[in-house]
Amino acid sequence: MHADYLEDGTVVVFGASNKLIFNRIWAGVGWPDQDAGHICVVGERTADNLYHCLWEKHGGLWELGDAALEAKKRFLIDCFWVDARDTISTSYLRTLEGLCFHPELGTKLPMGMSKAVSPGRRKAPLTARDNTAAIAPVQERIWANYRSALEKTRGVIMTGRLFVHETHCPQTVYTLRQPLEQLLKSTVMMALVWVVTALENTRGNLTEAREPQDSWYGNLSRNSRGL
Repeated sequence: MHADYLEDGTVVVFGASNKLIFNRIWAGVGWPDQDAGHICVVGERTADNLYHCLWEKHGGLWELGDAALEAKKRFLIDCFWVDARDTISTSYLRTLEGLCFHPELGTKLPMGMSKAVSPGRRKAPLTARDNTAAIAPVQERIWANYRSALEKTRGVIMTGRLFVHETHCPQTVYTLRQPLEQLLKSTVMMALVWVVTALENTRGNLTEAREPQDSWYGNLSRNSRGL
């Protein structure tokens, strides 16, 4: 898969047999601890009101750095969401060429990504134009109340608003089938929670409730979305 910008600032991702247009594509990073770390790339798509889990990488800190650079190039990611309490890991990513930290952001959203911007109508973000991606800290209220944030992310999944491209994200699919207690310890889920929570925060009241669907992880065939 690879991506390109359209004139209205949206991102088109080209797969083997199809293409999808996203309002924005962000990533979450779960730092390695007892298990390997994880990067999860998620796109917000307004055409079907879904989040698409597009790509993932699992590994140690150095592998995550390489994966972040690869993901930025392939998917034009302009923001990676991280738990900045791990200062060593966060600092490492910020030192890589093309990855940066804008001090004026604090815990705010990167420029061009505020709640006031209507999905699908924003301009290409500044970080896209200067070929860099921000390493943004997850808000304190998210990591301080992680179990609640995890439950909200599971709610997004259970209502059918997250589509996981299994071919490209097998680790995510496997993890999401595990019991809750396992999910609480999973770096895969941390990465997913960071990015989905950030995307949800930008939607405001644009999110529409959906009826729950059966077996969220099996309700769509492996290649049904074409990427």
